[in-house]
Amino acid sequence: MAESDESSDEPEDVILPPPPHAAVTKHRTSVSAEAFGEWNQRVLFSPPVYPKTPEQVAELHQVASRSFLFYSLELKDLEVVIAAFKGPMVIEPGLRVIQEGDDAEQLYVVTAGAMDCVKVINGEELVVKTCVQGDLFGELALLYNCPRAASVQSREESVLWELDRATFGSIVMEGVQRKRSQCLAVLEKVPLFASLTRGEMENIIDALRIEKFPYGSVIIQQGDIGEHFYIVYEGQVYATKHNVEDPDAEPQTFLHEAGDYFGELALLHNVPRGATVQSYSEPQVTLLTMDRGTFGRLMGALQPFLEQHIDRYG
Repeated sequence: MAESDESSDEPEDVILPPPPHAAVTKHRTSVSAEAFGEWNQRVLFSPPVYPKTPEQVAELHQVASRSFLFYSLELKDLEVVIAAFKGPMVIEPGLRVIQEGDDAEQLYVVTAGAMDCVKVINGEELVVKTCVQGDLFGELALLYNCPRAASVQSREESVLWELDRATFGSIVMEGVQRKRSQCLAVLEKVPLFASLTRGEMENIIDALRIEKFPYGSVIIQQGDIGEHFYIVYEGQVYATKHNVEDPDAEPQTFLHEAGDYFGELALLHNVPRGATVQSYSEPQVTLLTMDRGTFGRLMGALQPFLEQHIDRYG
């Protein structure tokens, strides 16, 4: 997919050609889950249950469906986890809910407001990320069983839901390890990530969101401001780039399959989207996504590679 320095004031709607025959569409081969030792076997556990309205359950399901942490859970396990979320907790502006260096006992979901992640750098507290509606925070300390890497405090009045360590460890962790193993099997074959260690790869995977787009859905629009980087996880996407200087010129087209990435140029060069990208798989395509802030924080070491391979767009 191409992203250029130029954008169209009125991006054209793109009509996709017919999707490829099902036999031609490439699918990722299945990957077996990691083996689990004594340290992470499931044990008898009775998770807590907190009452929720149907609207609250639906909202938490929507957040979970986009989260790497919960994506691989079976529906019955996801329902148990949703029931175990405690809340809603209304957090006043300026309240600190996580302190850097403390032990981790919970993760949190933001359903309203904004929470600043604050880290001590050179003796000064600096905001390194802001979590907004639909974001999670506090999960990495549970994943890696380590102290909190940053403090988190409310920028404005916010609404949080809390999941305890025991429920996370007994139900969520196994799914996380399985999905991490599957993602590693895909991303380790992508040249973009060839220079990274396994630990660096896992850090990136843990920060990714999973999004699904039905066939024909517009994922990014030529001329729009870019806020996300994408990796094709399952299926295909179809990109169309119109020549804004010559509207009558034949547009360029690209087909991206599992393991391909797109959307990086708008983030690297701070320019509008250079092409329109749509889902090209039936019934849907599955993408791994990363927001601008996370891209800048975790993908810095890969920027030389990204710059060197701009010509892949022709």
